[in-house]
Amino acid sequence: MTASASPVVLITGAANGIGRATALELAGRNVPLGLLDLDAHNLQTLGEELTKLGARFSARIADVTQREPLREAVAAIEAEVGPVDVLVACAGFGRLTLVPDLALDVLRKTFDVNLFGVAESIEAVLPGMIARGRGHLVGVASLAGYRGFPWMISYSASKAGLIAYLEALRPGLARRGITITTVCPGFVRTAMSTGVPYKRKVDMMEPEDAARHLARAVLRRPRNCVFPFSMRIGLAMLKFTPDFMFDWMMRKAGPEALTVEF
Repeated sequence: MTASASPVVLITGAANGIGRATALELAGRNVPLGLLDLDAHNLQTLGEELTKLGARFSARIADVTQREPLREAVAAIEAEVGPVDVLVACAGFGRLTLVPDLALDVLRKTFDVNLFGVAESIEAVLPGMIARGRGHLVGVASLAGYRGFPWMISYSASKAGLIAYLEALRPGLARRGITITTVCPGFVRTAMSTGVPYKRKVDMMEPEDAARHLARAVLRRPRNCVFPFSMRIGLAMLKFTPDFMFDWMMRKAGPEALTVEF
């Protein structure tokens, strides 16, 4: 890849939500794409949209938790559009989990997708990046990964694990020419967010707005990407809020925010 060439960007979870919007945003910037998702129907409709835009892309149905099929899908994409320069790990899963039903099956699935699925996706592209001495990994975490939200127990835990995993990877990969961006969106209007039974309307960013932030992260490669701006302030507050105060806030927030008991 020359300095003027667009990077080949592989997006997991590309058929819906932030992943789909990011694919369309990058296609508008003439970035060649690899697309992975389990949702065959929406992956096909995305492909039809991209074809109309004249985009260069390759799409495969794949589950990020299944190692060998995932690697085969990545290899097929690279054969068609070229070696992956940037991985955008958007595939995610989240569901309301509350005390006293901790739903450990949901916890396992959430970690399988949100942590191990990202790790498998990284492992699928990493040997090539190391061999070429360059690459960029973009992991989509969440504000919920910094402090545990009591109505998203499994999701918060998985995103906390992802944030720590990416942070631990960063120094060793930097020595090999590979950079990492940790993305922490606020509330984005996706099926996951709209499924939470909030009492009141919650202001949410549209996926297309989130996609513009991700596209900039792909092209500019910052260490962290937190959006919208209000969430940066919120993140700083959460990180430095004393534990006793955070616990009190969460005990109050649940009953006031939700239509269900937590």
